[in-house]
Amino acid sequence: MESSTTWIAASTLATLTQRGLLTLGPLVCAPYPSPVLSEEEDLLLDSPALEVSDSESDEALMTGPEGRGSEAGARKKLRLYQFLLGLLTRGDMRECVWWVEPGAGVFQFSSKHKELLARRWGQQKGNRKRMTYQKLARALRNYAKTGEIRKVKRKLTYQFDSALLSAARRA
Repeated sequence: MESSTTWIAASTLATLTQRGLLTLGPLVCAPYPSPVLSEEEDLLLDSPALEVSDSESDEALMTGPEGRGSEAGARKKLRLYQFLLGLLTRGDMRECVWWVEPGAGVFQFSSKHKELLARRWGQQKGNRKRMTYQKLARALRNYAKTGEIRKVKRKLTYQFDSALLSAARRA
């Protein structure tokens, strides 16, 4: 395995040297043949060098004054509790999640359709990999640590924090 890695690295050095992008002594590159590069490797070699900066001003450019991206299409990421609260408020996906006690912020997932809800959350987030209920439940447990959502002692039942719920109702 080590020899193939060495050959790939050496052949890449040889290719860079042949293209005039890197100057090395002739002894380093001479013993290795130059392989045919894939389109992806070819694009990497033809692309301009990236500039790297560690200044704080770069971070300020990426996040606008409100902490959002400063680009026109940038928007704040939707959080799981906001997604669930929106579904519950609009009544979307009633077969997957519903209010048990709306005034207290208690809601419950369907044991049959919880995976469907998780997939929808994954799509909303733009995940490439499939979201599962186990992953969604882990996120809910993390919310329990911050106090935004807590687990109720009933199967698949959770409760929004009262402050969070009142803020969402005002908005």
